[in-house]
Amino acid sequence: MNATPTAVSVQDFNRALRGLAAAVSPAEKLYAGLLRENVEDVVAHAFPLYSRRLGPDSVRRQADDFLRRHHASRPAHHQIATEFLLFMQPRLPAAQRQLLEYEWTLFQAEIDEARVEESMAAPASPDARLTRNPTLVCIQLDLPAENLQGPFAVFRDARHRVWQKPLTPLDARLLALLDQPRAYAELASAAGVDAARLRNWIDAAAALGLIRSHPA
Repeated sequence: MNATPTAVSVQDFNRALRGLAAAVSPAEKLYAGLLRENVEDVVAHAFPLYSRRLGPDSVRRQADDFLRRHHASRPAHHQIATEFLLFMQPRLPAAQRQLLEYEWTLFQAEIDEARVEESMAAPASPDARLTRNPTLVCIQLDLPAENLQGPFAVFRDARHRVWQKPLTPLDARLLALLDQPRAYAELASAAGVDAARLRNWIDAAAALGLIRSHPA
């Protein structure tokens, strides 16, 4: 007859892995160490600036705290990064929290499952439609220590490269107008920008991967 672990034994094992049990076997101690190392590796990969800024000892303490207190149920690499962010957000001073959130945005752009296609130059037809890059996120940063201040666009291009672009007022206005797909003529009417300047912007934004034009 094969034995199966009871709910109590599973719960005890889970507590041991999280460092909450009064007594821990050598095997449980080994597994607990591997689990903490896995969390530390995720944090180092997903949040490299944050990890370097805090140092390995602080990250290790945060990983231990995360394992003890946060009941994450999703073990995948990217899900641990998100769970760690959610756990740490209310526990961090503003600058560290924003750095963590900024790097999480970069990480999400990298793993976003949306398909990013190469774009063409400015559309010749007024009926051609313009759309934003599906991975695009616009964020406001105040991280002088990292030389990151002001509005930025974060996105992944068709070659799977993640970009961060400082946004000019014109960038921000036109990208906001493209929050929903628009025909070229509709964007031109709403933008209040002369035709040559708008076409130059579309050409540059499409070449960079911020937007994509679709033939009519």
